[in-house]
Amino acid sequence: MANSLDLPRSITAFLVNRGLCTRQSIEDHLHSSLSSLTDPFVMKDMDKAVDRLATAVTTGEKIGIFGDFDADGVTAAALLYLFLKEIGAKSEVYIPHREKDGYGLNEQGIDQLASSGCSLIVSVDCGITNVQEAAYLSSKGLELIITDHHQPLEEMPQAIARVNPKRKDCPFPFKELSGVGVAFYLSWALRRRLIERGRFSKSGAPNLKKYLGLVAVGTVADMMPLYRENRVMVKAGLEVLSRAPGPGLKAIMASAGVSGKINCTDIGFRIGPRLNAAGRMHHAMTAFELLTCQDEKEASRLASELEGFNQARQKLERRLLSQVLDMLKTSGDRCAHVFYSDTWKKGILGLVASKVVEQAKCPVILLALDEGGFLAGSGRSPDEIDLFSAISACQDLFLRFGGHRTAAGLKMPLDNIEEFQRRFEEAVQAQALEKATPCVLELDMEVSMEELVTPRYVKCMEWLEPFGPGYQEPVFSTRNFSVREARVVGKNHLKLLISPVNGSVAPTTVSLLAWGHGSLLDLAWHEMEVAFSPSVNEWNGKKSLQLILKDARRAPGGQVTRKT
Repeated sequence: MANSLDLPRSITAFLVNRGLCTRQSIEDHLHSSLSSLTDPFVMKDMDKAVDRLATAVTTGEKIGIFGDFDADGVTAAALLYLFLKEIGAKSEVYIPHREKDGYGLNEQGIDQLASSGCSLIVSVDCGITNVQEAAYLSSKGLELIITDHHQPLEEMPQAIARVNPKRKDCPFPFKELSGVGVAFYLSWALRRRLIERGRFSKSGAPNLKKYLGLVAVGTVADMMPLYRENRVMVKAGLEVLSRAPGPGLKAIMASAGVSGKINCTDIGFRIGPRLNAAGRMHHAMTAFELLTCQDEKEASRLASELEGFNQARQKLERRLLSQVLDMLKTSGDRCAHVFYSDTWKKGILGLVASKVVEQAKCPVILLALDEGGFLAGSGRSPDEIDLFSAISACQDLFLRFGGHRTAAGLKMPLDNIEEFQRRFEEAVQAQALEKATPCVLELDMEVSMEELVTPRYVKCMEWLEPFGPGYQEPVFSTRNFSVREARVVGKNHLKLLISPVNGSVAPTTVSLLAWGHGSLLDLAWHEMEVAFSPSVNEWNGKKSLQLILKDARRAPGGQVTRKT
């Protein structure tokens, strides 16, 4: 199949390993465009949602937007707010305080939106589990449209429409949209409905492509799988961020030191953490104000404010991580860990839990105890354990909970902690027994250096991007190569220049980088097999292939020659 597709063998093997097993599916994947996105009206209740919204827009009703405090929720609120503003609708935004309000709809926020004159409330990135809060909203004479992407429970809230691809009765084929992705689909459907009702001509309606930068940021920051619809929108969104991000995103990118061609790593490690820092350390409305700001000077000021929050977050995170790792050492051999303290800040518990999972190799839940005797916090899990399923087995102990397969949040009385620890461990243990597998690095295939150094390989790698959860970057291995240079660069990083073993006087070389492994310099000349992920590096307008080391082992059958 590689020959018929005119692709390198290793690229074809990677695509097949990711479930793309036919020529047509591979071509669709590599050359997908916005026109390939599923029709928004396939989503359950989308027609009900936009019919009600279209009426609100045309009659001048004020629409409340109820968001969430993470990057996905903030970008979702910003996208819907900006679109409604562009089409001349009146709206008001409420984003809960992480510490005081917690996740999801709450009575204070509902009251605030009602008092500002909103008659219709649209939730973004939340609401699908808020049965009691939705009933309260209805009792106030308000109407509710839920847009969410979290896992629904058996009982769903009362609402005009509940737009969520994860609903069991939703025929939308792709279930892994982000909250901002669902908000984009809602805006797309509303645009079409307003065209049908004559508010705009097709050519005069707002162009939604400019909002895809927000979709890319929220989707990547929320670690959603990057295939199918998400891949299409994120890829287009990265182009928007690289060319015309708008004042708010432009300011935070400058603050984060991000420029040129933007990639998912820039979002995941630079842009996303700064947006999230607002909700973790202060209030997410600061991030929302930045994303919707149209004044460059004000945007720069808000970005600087987020930078300060992020630096404070990093300092606090390091201190809390040290405490939890000390607790981990004395907690015994468990299949899951639950820790709590009355000195912890809820806003950073998810971040710390993620890092503890890397060492514990099992689910970890961290909870902060408040003055009222309630525990609230976040949990994280390795891919092989379904965290949401495990905590769902304990849902009668919670005041509220929600989440995904590898990330969840919950709140419960302190009195329930021992029962929760016992039942949670039992639920995790049951999954672990079913799925026990050795820890191995999975390779896509062994590849020759001759294949890697071809000029076409860089272009093929660009076709494959972006990578992320659900669509992991390729991992190849090779064993026959010449080491032409080996040195330590930067902060203890090992850099090798390697080439095929072909006897050429001046063969094409490729950089092999081992982050944080400068100590391996003396081993660079031994016979070995290396596992790596190829990537495209761009410097001064020139693109080249570089290999990022994943692992290495002595390989007597391999050939490493030293050439200078």
